[in-house]
Amino acid sequence: MKFIKPDMLCGEIHQISVWQPTVIIDSHMHIQSGHCATEQFVQYQGPLAPVQSGLKFSRGLIEGSGEIFGGLLTLFEWFATKPVKQIAKVFSDKPENPQEGYLTKNAVLDLVTMQAKSTSDIADLFIKERNNLVDDYFKNPEKCPFYKDAPYLFFSSVVMTMDMEYSHIDGYFGIRVYNPLFEEGQPIDVTQPSRYWSPAHGKWVETYDYEGNPINGRVLVKPRNKTVYKKIDDPAKVVLIDKLNSFNDYKEIEKTGIIIGNCCDPQNGELRRVSIEAAPVLMSDAETEKYENWEKQLKSTEEAVIKYPLKFLPMFHYDPRRWQFKGEGVNADLITKVMGENALYLGFKMYTAQGFRPWDVRRLPTLKDFYAKCCKNGIPIMNHCTPGGARSHEDNEFYNFEHPFDDEFEEQEQRKGKNQNTYFEDNFVSPKAWEKVFNATVDLKDGKQPLNTLRLCLAHFGGPAKPGPEWSQQIIDMITSNKYPNLYTDISSSFADEKFRKYFKELFTGKLSEEQKKKMRSRILFGTDWYMTLAYGALNKKNLWDYCTETKDWLDTFDTSLWPYFTQYNPYRFYKLETEVPRITKNIIKKMEKNKKVFEELENYQIEEIEQEAAWIQAANKAHVCYEETP
Repeated sequence: MKFIKPDMLCGEIHQISVWQPTVIIDSHMHIQSGHCATEQFVQYQGPLAPVQSGLKFSRGLIEGSGEIFGGLLTLFEWFATKPVKQIAKVFSDKPENPQEGYLTKNAVLDLVTMQAKSTSDIADLFIKERNNLVDDYFKNPEKCPFYKDAPYLFFSSVVMTMDMEYSHIDGYFGIRVYNPLFEEGQPIDVTQPSRYWSPAHGKWVETYDYEGNPINGRVLVKPRNKTVYKKIDDPAKVVLIDKLNSFNDYKEIEKTGIIIGNCCDPQNGELRRVSIEAAPVLMSDAETEKYENWEKQLKSTEEAVIKYPLKFLPMFHYDPRRWQFKGEGVNADLITKVMGENALYLGFKMYTAQGFRPWDVRRLPTLKDFYAKCCKNGIPIMNHCTPGGARSHEDNEFYNFEHPFDDEFEEQEQRKGKNQNTYFEDNFVSPKAWEKVFNATVDLKDGKQPLNTLRLCLAHFGGPAKPGPEWSQQIIDMITSNKYPNLYTDISSSFADEKFRKYFKELFTGKLSEEQKKKMRSRILFGTDWYMTLAYGALNKKNLWDYCTETKDWLDTFDTSLWPYFTQYNPYRFYKLETEVPRITKNIIKKMEKNKKVFEELENYQIEEIEQEAAWIQAANKAHVCYEETP
C-alpha cells in the first residue's frame, strides 16, 4: 500500500494481504526406463566401460553384475554404516524420510533395479515418492513451516523424454543405433519389431544367424573409413535406410556391407545419398525383448501424464536427426503435434551431447528453422549442459569425423588446440557452444528472425565435475550480459553434490555482485533430475525426499527467497504455465474420455477436480496489483 497523504490521521485500519507461494515445480526429472538406452550406450557406462564395451557384454550381464555388486554394498551398509547413521539421526534435526527404513537398498542396487523397470512402472513409483514427500514434509508444518499458511499446495514435475536412437555418428545420415526389422507379411507395429540391427565400425562383434543363435567366433569389422558422398546411378538397386525394415532388405546390405543413408544439402534442402561401410549386426532376441524404443517410451509417458493429471508436465525430445529428412514444413507440423491445441507438451527437450552441435546447420540444416519457430512462438527448450550424463558412446570419434558438407576451414578452427575429449565438450555440450545459436538470424518466409530471444534452459548449471565450474561461470556471464532475455539454467542433480552446493552458496554470498545476484535469482529453476540422483555416489544416494529437503534447507541457510523463486516464480515464466496448463488440462480430459479401454470413465466431479486444480495453478502466480489510497 502506498500512502499519498502522509499526514492523514483518519484512524482507519489498513489490511495488507501477504502473498503465500502455493506451487512447487520440479522443472527437470525423468521417468523413462533405462531400457530406452541401447546396449552400446549401457556398455559405455561406469568404471568397467572399457571391459564391457571391449568384450561386448550384454545388457543382461551388465545389469546382473550391477545387482550383485549393489547387493554386496547393501549388506556392507547394513552391518557397517547403517548403525552409525541411525545413531547420528538421534542428534540431527534433519527431517527423517518415513519410507527409509534400516533395510533400504544401496544406491547402486536401487539405481540398477530402477533402470530395469518399464517407463510406466517408474512413473507409478515416482507418484508414490511424490505423495510421500508432499504429505509428510511440505504439508507438515513441523517439518516445513514455509507452507503452513498456504491454503493449497500443488507439486508438479516436468518430465523429460529421451530419444537416444540416433546417438552415434551415423545418426547424421538418418541411421539409428538400433534399426527395426519386421517379418515379411506381418503388420508393422513400431513399438514391437521382430528384431533390431545395428551398424558396427572397427570393432570385434559377435554375429547371429536369423534365428538369433550366435555364430562361433568373432568377426573383426573393418575400421571406419571416411564416410563417402557417392552419386548413385541406379537408385532402384539400392536399399535406402528409410525404406529398410524387412529381413530380405537386411540380407542385401549384409552381403555388400554398404549402408546407404541420407544427408540434406544445406544450400537447397535436397537429399543426397551417402554410402557407409559397416557390418549390420543383428541384436539378440533377449535385447529386442528388453529394449524400449522411442515410440514405446513416448506412448508410456503420455499414458502416465493422463493417468496422473497435472502431476507430470511433459517435454518432447527433439533430435534433429530424426526429423531431418521429413521434408519442408516438418518443424511446423511437429510444433503443432507437440504444442498445438490438442497436444500435451510444454516444450522441447534437447540433448546435444548425444552427438550433434547446437548450431550444426551444415550437417543438419533443419535446426535453423526449428530454432526460428521456437523463438517466434516462445517455445521453451531444455538442453543438457554438463560434461557427463548420457553422452554418445562414440563421443571421441567425432573429432576425426568429416561430413560431406563440412566447411574445411571452419572445422579446422574448431579443432585447434583440442583433443578428442575437449573438442566434443566445447563444441557439442558447453554453454559457449550455444552463443552461435543466440547470435544467429534466420530467414523465414515472413521476414528475419533473430534468435537472441530463444527460450532456453541450460540444465544442471554446468554440474560438479570438471570443467563444470567453468561452465557455470559461462552461464552466469551469458545471463548477466543482458543479451539473452530468455536464457535460464537449473540446479537439477547438481545439488546432490555437496561440493557443488558449497560452490553455489559462495556465488550468492560473495562472488556475485548485487546486480548479478538479482539477475541470477530470477533465472534459475529447481529440478531434481529424479531418478538420476541415485547415481551420485555408491554410498550416498539421493532419493526424491533427500534431494528436495536438503536443497530447500541448504538454500534457506543463506537466502530464504531462493526456494520460492526457483520452484514457483521462475518456472512459471520459463514454461509459461499460466497459458499452457489450461491447454494441457483440456487435452488430458479429452484423451481420458476418448480412451476408455485404458482409463476408467470419468465422473463429473473428477473432471471438476482436475479443472479446479488447473485453475489454481493458472492463478497462483499472478502478480499483485498495487493500490494507491485515494484522498
